[in-house]
Amino acid sequence: MKQLLFLIVLTGVVIFPLLRGEDTLPAPVTSSDTATPEHVGPADAGGFVPPAPRQPMPAVPDSEVIQRFSMAQGGRIVTMEELVPLEEPPMVDRAVVPTLTPEEIAARRAEWLEERRAHPVVMLCLSGTVYDHKATLLEWRSGGEEYQAWSNFDFNVMRNMGSVKVGSTTYYLLMLLRDESTAPRRTKSGLVITPKVPIIPPLPKEPGFVLVKGNPDNEDAMGGIRQLHELYTTDREQLVAAYERRLRYQAAAKAWEKENPPQPENVTIRWWRGKRNPEANAGAQPAIKSEGGQP
Repeated sequence: MKQLLFLIVLTGVVIFPLLRGEDTLPAPVTSSDTATPEHVGPADAGGFVPPAPRQPMPAVPDSEVIQRFSMAQGGRIVTMEELVPLEEPPMVDRAVVPTLTPEEIAARRAEWLEERRAHPVVMLCLSGTVYDHKATLLEWRSGGEEYQAWSNFDFNVMRNMGSVKVGSTTYYLLMLLRDESTAPRRTKSGLVITPKVPIIPPLPKEPGFVLVKGNPDNEDAMGGIRQLHELYTTDREQLVAAYERRLRYQAAAKAWEKENPPQPENVTIRWWRGKRNPEANAGAQPAIKSEGGQP
């Protein structure tokens, strides 16, 4: 049974590695009475710094280990340790939550609705295809209606934008972009393939867009798009410079990873069960150590 448990957890370690990340919506900028859009997003990428070596997991005394199994897998050693159960922390009295009257609940809801009407929040989900880093076909939905617009600049400079705010309205942005080239390419067999490109309408000379699908009078659908283009008009140099820094950072990180490929690292999995019972643990067997092989 213990061997079966070990193999099940080992399979999870090998096949489903832990992926961690932090994806949170940025806080809106302070409200403003001006019509100038403001943006909120991650800080610009600085110079690439190689990650520090991972610190090994600290060892525990053998007196705290009930049993231990080890197995060689993929060039590394996976170790499972069952530890003596931890002592339960003292119980904490629950805080008394005041009961609100129906009138208080209604007042709080009215206050929340008034704040939301005064400072609307709109989620803008965009998908875009950038052609030759010159024009971008944007697609989004609003109120069940589909929208499409051709923008006359490379929307990659907006890739890390968190939100854009104009006046009292905040637009949170979620953008999925991909790059396409219109240049013919030759396959290994010598066949020349010319990509199919949608017909691009005449675009304005200044930063702007042409709506090809959707209702132009729907401000909920068009407000965020207009503000992104206004932001590009006012902050073009800063946006392009930040985008170029991100490209340099990514190139440096990729070069470092190529010269320093990841090496297999030993894995230790620890768990405990039940409650600590000094009398029951007094006769616990000493830790069983097994280096490699089947436990």
